[in-house]
Amino acid sequence: MNEELLFLLKQNTNWNTNLITSVKKIGGLNNNNYKVSYNGDDFFIRICTNLYLDHDRATEFQIINKASAISLTPKPYYFSIKSGNMILPWINGNMPTEDEFSSINFINKLTKRLKELHNLNCEKLFEPFNHIKTRIDLCKKFNISLPNYIDTLSKKLNYLEFVLNNNPTIGLCHNDLNCSNILLSNNNLYFIDYEYSAMGDVFWDLATISWLLDDNCRKDLLIQYFGYYKEEDYKKLLDFLYVVKFYNATWALLKTKDPNNDYDYLNGANIIFEDLRQNS
Repeated sequence: MNEELLFLLKQNTNWNTNLITSVKKIGGLNNNNYKVSYNGDDFFIRICTNLYLDHDRATEFQIINKASAISLTPKPYYFSIKSGNMILPWINGNMPTEDEFSSINFINKLTKRLKELHNLNCEKLFEPFNHIKTRIDLCKKFNISLPNYIDTLSKKLNYLEFVLNNNPTIGLCHNDLNCSNILLSNNNLYFIDYEYSAMGDVFWDLATISWLLDDNCRKDLLIQYFGYYKEEDYKKLLDFLYVVKFYNATWALLKTKDPNNDYDYLNGANIIFEDLRQNS
């Protein structure tokens, strides 16, 4: 068995490791994640490796407990506020397929669950504009290549910060609601991975969901969430989508400094930046 996994279990559980029947490493961009079968039950185990990302684990734990109370995610079996290491009951489910993700039935179910999350609260405030600016500064500090048109993109970002911070619709947002963090299981829908969750404008989550949707599905998303459609809401959704993409591109740039990743984050970031350039 993996030494870091064995150490976590021996130090923080009373498990008899002889009863572990399988260990499978699974995907994860920030952490080492495992599916472990123990004594007839399956568990998700997260071992945090990128401590430089400076996540607020106390807030994450608080939010997970609140989300688990309304069955949006399982209640942790173990959670370390210091390290972020976590053991959760395994969800026997699947990510939505591309067809499911754009279907009206899925969007209806998704928005209902999303509003339940948005009705919760916590003390932490999500500040994406500050995060993006800090990441740009870090890229310059560590000589990470930025596109030569970054100032043009930042100019639009500054304008959107002024516009979007006026009269926000505040809720407890997931803030990383891509399809890999949504699971369907036995007609239930779950959200996983609350590392970035905090209070913010609900349009952030809606924009993240809308990234891979076409215009008609984006409008359906707004109708299902709000119960009506307004052109100003659609414009706000697209404005937030610009910020969401910028946020993800700068995150990807910082990930290029991680020597343990096989994915070409620089290329991924540049693809997003080029998309932003064409829409600036």
